Amino acid sequence: AVVSTQSTGEQTMRERESGVRMHRQFQHDLYKLRLTTAQHFVQALQKKMTPVSVSSSAPLKIAANVQGIGPMFRLTIEVMNTSSSVPIMGAYIMLVTNETLYVLEKCYIALPLLVPGLSYTVNVMVRCTSEQGVTDSINVFVYVKGRSAAALTAQIDMPASEAMIVG
Repeated sequence: AVVSTQSTGEQTMRERESGVRMHRQFQHDLYKLRLTTAQHFVQALQKKMTPVSVSSSAPLKIAANVQGIGPMFRLTIEVMNTSSSVPIMGAYIMLVTNETLYVLEKCYIALPLLVPGLSYTVNVMVRCTSEQGVTDSINVFVYVKGRSAAALTAQIDMPASEAMIVG
């Protein structure tokens, strides 16, 4: 108990003597963290790797969910037009993945007229062909007809197939 009290007292003295320096270092590290976060956010916006489009001409939002324990999975993609009054015509989804690991039911999905405020759900069956339990991701691109760049991009990390792990 004496040793513990002595070390606590020494620690208190060190903190008292260098409290200003410790606070400055904390502030510096906090600023660096904020800067790094802002830089990564800008990169995500530039690569359109955000779940919400920043484009005013195609204001979209995407959400994805993977269901199943494998080797068959259901990929549910939900697309929403976040505009207050402008519908979006000619939108479609492209799915890209490693074809040696996954077989997709469909890679191209044409979307109906996207009415503002409504969610549109698309289900795609995905079969994992790997027997080693290797996983990868599926890239989802939402395009609007007449534009060369994707309006939205999402990367879905697939889970390991339970059948391959147990077997």
